[in-house]
Amino acid sequence: MKKILLLAAVAAIALVSCKPTEKNYREAYDVAVGKREKVSESLAADGLISEDAPRAKVVDGDTLYFVNEILRVDDGVSPLKQLNVAVAVFKMNTNARAGALMLSEKGYDARAARALEDKWYIIAGSFDSMDDTRAFIARFRKENPSYPYIGLGGNPVIIRR
Repeated sequence: MKKILLLAAVAAIALVSCKPTEKNYREAYDVAVGKREKVSESLAADGLISEDAPRAKVVDGDTLYFVNEILRVDDGVSPLKQLNVAVAVFKMNTNARAGALMLSEKGYDARAARALEDKWYIIAGSFDSMDDTRAFIARFRKENPSYPYIGLGGNPVIIRR
């Protein structure tokens, strides 16, 4: 009988002393956050880059976004030049053509261009020099401050051919 009482007393003390506290939860949370930050820093340091996302590059103080794509235009107008400013991307050509038509009505040399992966870009301008491209982007942003840049993360993208 004494053994049972002694065992019950030890078990009761053990159960009460193992109770988690707010301090223990806080320490575990801080350790988990520290590990997560360490992992995200190491990933950033390794230079992982999404293949789909445009790559940012600073050119004379301006942050520009670049994508390398093979584009095809079937509108019978002059061919695209080396640097093309895309202001939206769609999966359906109808949307891209409608957007290009709206920009054309505003006076831009806009057209819809198809990429190999069934993506349709609205090309608002096509240029041979980076200076002309940068000037066009600055003018487009000034004239269209609330343009949504659908599918492009809020910025026009330069597509190199």
